[in-house]
Amino acid sequence: MLTAGSAQSDGRATCDGASEPDGPRWRLNAFGLGIEADFPIAGATDQPVGAAADTGLTLRRASRAELEPLAAQARMLRYLQTFDGCHYAMLEGGSGDVLFDYGPRALFHLTDDGLLLRCAAADEPDRSWERVLLDTVLWTASLLRGFELMHASAVATTAGVVAFAARSGGGKTSLAAEFIRRGGRLFCDDIIALDDAHSDVVAHPGPPLMNLPRTESLEQAEVIARFGDEQWVRVRSASHSVQRIAAVVLIDRRKAAPTCCSAIDATSLTLLPHAIGFPHLDARARRRFELFGALAATARVVQLSADPDVPTAELADLVESRIGLR
Repeated sequence: MLTAGSAQSDGRATCDGASEPDGPRWRLNAFGLGIEADFPIAGATDQPVGAAADTGLTLRRASRAELEPLAAQARMLRYLQTFDGCHYAMLEGGSGDVLFDYGPRALFHLTDDGLLLRCAAADEPDRSWERVLLDTVLWTASLLRGFELMHASAVATTAGVVAFAARSGGGKTSLAAEFIRRGGRLFCDDIIALDDAHSDVVAHPGPPLMNLPRTESLEQAEVIARFGDEQWVRVRSASHSVQRIAAVVLIDRRKAAPTCCSAIDATSLTLLPHAIGFPHLDARARRRFELFGALAATARVVQLSADPDVPTAELADLVESRIGLR
C-alpha cells in the first residue's frame, strides 16, 4: 500500500507515445486493483506498493492512431454520459474487450481479460481525461473484474470506515471533507469497491483524490486542476488499506427537511439503491443482493436528514454523536 513517506508523482501524462519496457513505472491501488502505469497519473507513486493477488491492471501509453480503428468496429453501447461538456461512451466488442471513447480528449481500451488498459489522450493542458480515467474508467474496470460498487464517499476514522451515501449533489463529498478536517483520512470519493471473496464484506479504497467545490478549502489537500466550479485535489491524509465499513450514513438533504440523525434497521433493499451496476451484468444481481445484505447486517446504518442550508459542520456533529466518535 502507499505509505506516508512514499514519493508522490502528480505529473501530467500525455499518453501519446509507445511504452518503453525498461522505463519508469507509477503504481496505485484503487477500487481493488493493483495498478501499474508506464506514465505518471495523479495520486500514484514511483515506489513499490502492495497489491492484492490476481487483481493487477497495467496501464500503457498508446497513440490515438493505435486505438482509433477499434472505434470503427461494431460494438455494443453499454454506457453513455457527458463529462465536462464532452460525451463519454463505453463500447463493448464481440470478444468482451471494452473501448472507452471520451471524444477528442481520449480513448481507452481494456482487453477482454481485463488485465491491460491502453490509454491515448490529446496532448493538451486540459487534464479532464485524466480525471475521467481515475474516477470512471478505473472503477468500471473494477466492476468488470468482479467487484461490486457503492456510490458513496468514505473516510477512515477512529471508529472505522464511515461511508456517506447520497444521490449526486447530495452532499456526501462535503461531509467527507469535514470529517477529514477533523482528523479522518480519505478512503474514497464517490465510489467504494466491495468484495466478499473471503466470506466477509471488505471495502477497497479509491485513489487519494477528491472533487471539491471551488468555494471549499481543505488544508490536507493540494489542487491538481480546476474544472468549471470544481477543483480536483490530491488528499495527503488518505487511507490505503482494505477495511470493513463500520457505518453507512444515508444522506437526505431536502428543503424544509427536519435535521435529525437516527439509526435504522437496514436490509439489502435499504442499500441497493446506492449500488453501481450495468444492465448487462444482471447475472450478478443475486450476489450483489447478498453482498449488500451482509453489509447492512454488519455495519451501523444511520439516516441523516437536513435542509440544504444547514451547515455541514453541524451535520458532522450529529453523525459523530450517533456513531460514537464523541
